[in-house]
Amino acid sequence: MSLVLLAIGAVPVLVAMFNKVPRYVPPRPGRVSPRGGGTATRTAPAPPGLRLASAHLTEQGRALLTTLGGSAMIIAFFLALSGY
Repeated sequence: MSLVLLAIGAVPVLVAMFNKVPRYVPPRPGRVSPRGGGTATRTAPAPPGLRLASAHLTEQGRALLTTLGGSAMIIAFFLALSGY
């Protein structure tokens, strides 16, 4: 239980620290890029993935995420001390 709370608390703290959130980027099809001499080559399709995007947090938002995440991590610490 304490490991779950620790993981849940770490996410908002990291978002507040770095002001970045993961964003899903869908796969893009391959493109045809023209080359000199009349030949065209086809590029490989880009795989789907995650990119980091700005979270656009205000100072109040950063403080709120830090407070909630830190509270969850403190609760996890005391649960670990009590044996849960």
